[in-house]
Amino acid sequence: MSNHNHVCGVEHAKFLDNIVRRLIHHPRRLFGPYIKPGDTVLDIGCGPGTFITGLAHIVGAHGKVIAIDLQEEMLNLARKKAEFAGVANRVEFHQCTPESLGINIQADFIMTIYMVHEAPEPLRLVDQVGALLKNGGYYYLSEPAFHVSKAQYREAVDRCMKNGLTLVKQCGIVSRTAVFRK
Repeated sequence: MSNHNHVCGVEHAKFLDNIVRRLIHHPRRLFGPYIKPGDTVLDIGCGPGTFITGLAHIVGAHGKVIAIDLQEEMLNLARKKAEFAGVANRVEFHQCTPESLGINIQADFIMTIYMVHEAPEPLRLVDQVGALLKNGGYYYLSEPAFHVSKAQYREAVDRCMKNGLTLVKQCGIVSRTAVFRK
């Protein structure tokens, strides 16, 4: 899977986090079937924190959301959002590098929404996700159809399966989405 070598910068935050997107990508509807209270969730490429508060509500007081992003500015926006929503105590913020997520934790649920194609080595990122996911955990992979070809998406799906993940569901019109279980 090749990439565009372009990471959406903070100047695009209003496009990444807006009312329309929050209605279409509602966390409880999309992720609720795969997350339970007390879970540890990784939001890789969290951007301005579009899903942070919804995820924090799903995992509850005993769960944890780890928001991971390459850009400190995006993490700052996500942090402010979590603080404003009163869920900052359930969210950790972690800045990764282009080469590595730089985290060593076993997660119950991992999500990458519209960002794998931005990674310098997308398939290496998928490998890292597989290593961080607990047995029985879920991985939610979603890529925009307008940026990622069917062949590129299929390459990521195949890599997930080579990493021992089982395809549970595929869907999407505007996006190409797959849910896996380890």
